Amino acid sequence: MKSKIILRGLKDTEALARSLAKWAGPGKCLLLSGDLGAGKTTLTRYLCSSLGVDQRHVTSPTFSLIHEYRGEGIDIAHVDLYRLGQGADVFELGLDEYMERGFFVVIEWADFLEDILDCVSLRLNITLLSDGTRQVEMESTDGNLAETISAGGD
Repeated sequence: MKSKIILRGLKDTEALARSLAKWAGPGKCLLLSGDLGAGKTTLTRYLCSSLGVDQRHVTSPTFSLIHEYRGEGIDIAHVDLYRLGQGADVFELGLDEYMERGFFVVIEWADFLEDILDCVSLRLNITLLSDGTRQVEMESTDGNLAETISAGGD
């Protein structure tokens, strides 16, 4: 089931991240897509902060491809597939190993994945609208989860 929300600013983005942090867990995947500048890294920064990572340490792994963070009781793999482009291989990158090791995996540019990871996942597509707001379309493999996640954060 798909659902949509509108983010009117950074406070809404932070609230969405807090809500996502409640869902995050070992072996789960957050799959982010959207144009350049849509807010994928900003959302990830707020999400990692909500999971106990100093947000100043959360940067886009565009060149290194993967950054690892240790949150409060959770390990996070932050992946950026932008440089790889279409056809990025899950197994070549070792993303399946992160899942086996119990990491929560956040993937920017997830639409570039050739194969889908075998995990409970939430897919977010972020679109920057002409008025500066962002529309987030959510779809989950976890039942009606996408309907319960909100920008309200509670």
